[in-house]
Amino acid sequence: MIGAEAAVAFYRQGLGAVEVFRNTLPDGVILFVELQLGSGRLLVSEETPTLGALAPPTLGGSPVLILLEVDDPDAVAGRAVAAGAEMELPVQEMFWGERYGVLRDPFGHRWAVTTAREQLTPDEIVEGTAARPYPPATG
Repeated sequence: MIGAEAAVAFYRQGLGAVEVFRNTLPDGVILFVELQLGSGRLLVSEETPTLGALAPPTLGGSPVLILLEVDDPDAVAGRAVAAGAEMELPVQEMFWGERYGVLRDPFGHRWAVTTAREQLTPDEIVEGTAARPYPPATG
């Protein structure tokens, strides 16, 4: 099992997170570490089955895709991969008007790194969905 300290280190190095607050149980188990990540917050905890805190490997994967909007998704994805993430979908221009990519961190969590390029209407996005395959071809 990879612990919360490793996760906090990855999120700092790979995604630029800043630690805001840490709370530990009397036995030293990390109850949570609150991280500032862009304009949002992320809580990281040790896997603690007695508290219902289970990690993606224990669950057989993660059903969640965490969206991280950044100024430069290419740079963030590159930094995350250098820190140990795996790229699932390379960062590229998408038909819905964003530069977008998907990566999996070393703990099994999936992240979409994105930035808006153009503001499309819902009708334009639906038209683009029908006209282009997802995920777009790479290469």
